Amino acid sequence: MDHLSMWEATAGERKTRSTLVDEKHCDVVIIGGGFSGLSTSYHLQKMGHQTIVLEKNAVGYGASGRNGGELLTGYHGPMEAFAQKKGFETAQLMWELSLDSIDLVESISKENGIACDLVRQGDIRPAYKASHLDSFKRDQEYLAEKLNFHEISVIDRPEMKAELNTDFYHGARINERGAHFHPLKFALGLADAVEDLGGVIYENSEATNIQKDAANKVIVATTKGRVIADEVVVVTNAYAGNLSKTLKKSVIPVDSIMIATEPLTQEFMENLIPQNRAVSDSKNLLYYFRRTADNRMAFGGSGRAFSKRAQKLLFDRLREGMITVFPQLKDARVEYRWGGKVGFTQDFLPYIGQLEDGTHFAFGYCGKGAAMAVMAGKVLAETISHPERVNNPLKKENLRPIPFHSQHAKGVGLMKFYMALQDKYGK
Repeated sequence: MDHLSMWEATAGERKTRSTLVDEKHCDVVIIGGGFSGLSTSYHLQKMGHQTIVLEKNAVGYGASGRNGGELLTGYHGPMEAFAQKKGFETAQLMWELSLDSIDLVESISKENGIACDLVRQGDIRPAYKASHLDSFKRDQEYLAEKLNFHEISVIDRPEMKAELNTDFYHGARINERGAHFHPLKFALGLADAVEDLGGVIYENSEATNIQKDAANKVIVATTKGRVIADEVVVVTNAYAGNLSKTLKKSVIPVDSIMIATEPLTQEFMENLIPQNRAVSDSKNLLYYFRRTADNRMAFGGSGRAFSKRAQKLLFDRLREGMITVFPQLKDARVEYRWGGKVGFTQDFLPYIGQLEDGTHFAFGYCGKGAAMAVMAGKVLAETISHPERVNNPLKKENLRPIPFHSQHAKGVGLMKFYMALQDKYGK
């Protein structure tokens, strides 16, 4: 779904970057020009390492320039469950890392003057069913008692009008630490910051092969040139090609779609989402939405289609969903429709690590990557520069391909069908 996104249309003038030609040398070559790749380069440059970023298309082409622009804490599941699975100390570090990831985006933006419409008013998770409030309250209690985090509140239906002007939900969980921003403006600004630090970014430069020479140097070939480096980082997430079969078969790409209305009045949008928070609801096939700086409604959901007719139906259904949540938008014209891929892992957690051949990687942010992908880049940079100091709670060792990965499309389809049934008939 390569429709023009609202983010691309409103990002302003985009710098044209050259394609890699001939042979270049650096300390670290990074494959992927999204949040993770740019952040890795940014932090390595600050540490004194020379980097080259290779991007197949243009900076922010993938999920980094197509997502909902919501900066959220936590992971795909309650922290109590992760503590039971991974141990309390690891879960505590995971939680702190997710909090720090939003702070990191904010600090990079401020330090480099990146005008990315960052609004730090918190986020809200509306309860699609009344029973979901019980799990919100359990999570709130666990975070307060075990992780000393007291910035979450749970509200019931009568209090909802102060947050969302809709009767669609039964209440909500509010987290004061969340935020939202213009994701592509941030990606483009981060790319500029990389170059200001001496890093080099090549666009339209697809990496086609990774090898090592007799001196253990990494050689990354592209269609028109090659880069020779000491280390290589692959951060292509759900857009992984055939560069590494292990990485490609360890991430499950899941399609997500978005629409954005025409600009509306500020008064109208303030009436819909009074506190200007990022919103992501509790449906299995969730809706996520927020106000934009130019007073549009950006509204996202799940969807995959293989024909133009099916794509139109998906976007029409998403608009119907938006109007179901906010009937006030029934006359608002939808100006942009676009889609992208979200990377999921087998256990619904981001993976940050190193393959047996030395390739560094990070992927699988499971729909919560706008902030965590930036943090993953910092973790990768620190791991490369001074590994002895890094305590990475998301470290993935002995990465193995997902069994029957070639059937992932069918598996995702079946899972979405089951989740739709759960949304309709489950408790």
